[in-house]
Amino acid sequence: MKDFRDYAEARAAYRELSLPAVKIVLTGTGRVGNGAAEVLRDMGIRQVEPEDFLEKDYAEAVFTQLGPEHYVQPRGDHAFDMQDFFDHPGRYENAFQPYSRRADIMINGIFWDKRAPAFFSREEMADADFRIRVIADVTCDIAPESSIPATLRATTIADPIFGFDPQSGDETQPHQENVIDMMTIDNLPSELPRDASQAFGDMFLQHVLPEFFKPESQMLERATIAQGGKLGRHFQYLADYVAGNT
Repeated sequence: MKDFRDYAEARAAYRELSLPAVKIVLTGTGRVGNGAAEVLRDMGIRQVEPEDFLEKDYAEAVFTQLGPEHYVQPRGDHAFDMQDFFDHPGRYENAFQPYSRRADIMINGIFWDKRAPAFFSREEMADADFRIRVIADVTCDIAPESSIPATLRATTIADPIFGFDPQSGDETQPHQENVIDMMTIDNLPSELPRDASQAFGDMFLQHVLPEFFKPESQMLERATIAQGGKLGRHFQYLADYVAGNT
């Protein structure tokens, strides 16, 4: 990706790809997840419903996109509620196992709260039924506090992949049999700096710049870390750090 001038050039290259009949599970329905879904569609990969992904086999590459209602379930007997999950993620447990048994590739694009369950444990990754052999962890929270326990470190654009041995739990060389290849680049927008800068500038001009001309701006107030030598109201959690107590 880094060798393309922009995404338009990358999209043209996608049309020349010939992909095997792999099954890709994509997690996340926000900006990251939806952006990844757009790329997969531009690559000519057909999107299928989660239920079909689990129940059917395909003669072509396919992907499915999951929201929280697909990969977590409430503890106890209460029904899944999206807002409750966002407010109280610790009340939920992992329900991703059916997908880890059917997918070849996983792309993780969620925002993860450390109170929420991981998608799977290292022990589950060592199980014979765990089918995933490539994980692109765009979320890139580093283990042990992570949604993907194999994300041992962040990788770089120049050296994007390491191998994870699910039996030992150790990093190893990628592209080996029985090794899971991990892509954990934590600054992916830098792959396409021209497009990323254009998008950032457009959003800044549209949404942020007008706030500077308002008598009062809740947006700027929420974004102000410090003013007049004091921490802003929304950044009081940094008080111990500022005082040198951490």
